[in-house]
Amino acid sequence: MIEQSPAAGLAPEGAGRSSDRDRPSGLIDFHHHFRPPGAPEAIMQLMSRWSPEGAVAEMDGAGVRSGMAFAVPVLGADAAVRQTAARRWNDFGADLGARFPGRFGHFASLPLPDTDACLAEIDYAVGSLHADGFGIATNYDDIWLGDERLWPVYQVLDALDAIVFVHPRDAPCCAPDKLSYHRDVMDGSWLEWPMNTARTIFSLLVSGTLRRFPRIRFIFSHAGGVMPLLVSRIEGFSGWPHVGEAGLARLFPNGLRSELGRLHFECAQAYSLTNIAALRSIVPDTQLLFGSDYPIFPLAHAATQFGNLALPVELETRIAHGNAASVLTARHHAR
Repeated sequence: MIEQSPAAGLAPEGAGRSSDRDRPSGLIDFHHHFRPPGAPEAIMQLMSRWSPEGAVAEMDGAGVRSGMAFAVPVLGADAAVRQTAARRWNDFGADLGARFPGRFGHFASLPLPDTDACLAEIDYAVGSLHADGFGIATNYDDIWLGDERLWPVYQVLDALDAIVFVHPRDAPCCAPDKLSYHRDVMDGSWLEWPMNTARTIFSLLVSGTLRRFPRIRFIFSHAGGVMPLLVSRIEGFSGWPHVGEAGLARLFPNGLRSELGRLHFECAQAYSLTNIAALRSIVPDTQLLFGSDYPIFPLAHAATQFGNLALPVELETRIAHGNAASVLTARHHAR
């Protein structure tokens, strides 16, 4: 389990800028993959540079105090294979934290969309592994996260005040091999994953899932993909007679920004002032978290990009580690 750190207050806009002298240290990384044992060969190759000792060394070099260890979403056509993989990966993740105290938290993988298997794994992850939260994918083939078939799982997660980390993946509608513009080194992570993150957030919104299960603490990867950039466009439909204020009210009874404002976002691969400003326009600063997407990207890459933003010290401290304290209080309910 990772240590909590006190949240820092937010200074008024225009407060002092970060510098090498006053920049906050002790980053908490909310997007840290580990190499799952027995994973498909493609994943093993993608994460071939990961090892526990190597990860700790890179964390030390990049000023990362702790990483929230998550393998990858459990996928595959066979339900029994998914369930077996989830258990094996979760045992490994919990053992990782035990071997390196304070350096790794753990988001347990869930074998969605199988309800019974998920409920069994939640019970095991909470009761035996004391996981900090859970990790899932944006979609399971054409099942997006707002689908009512997943509600029995959400009901249990809601009762636990659970953290649920959402990682993007390809979708049947727009897999790379169906898109003529994909070239060479490109894959779904370039354009489709940011889109799929927005799709699944939208699914959670319009289905009423977020309103029905308000205690789940969703964390979305990569600053929410393109979702923050679409909010003003969606709000603009209030001026289209076909939708209007009444149509938006039916879809978002509590208000679009009010419902979005409870979500959390880690910022891996989104360290630009444009992306941070887009996020801050829809959620409080308390909802922003540091992430690296290690080992896909070197830890130093994310840490350097984050530092180069030169954000106000108080905001940088919140994102670096201050907000982690309030997010991770959920784990006490899940023990």
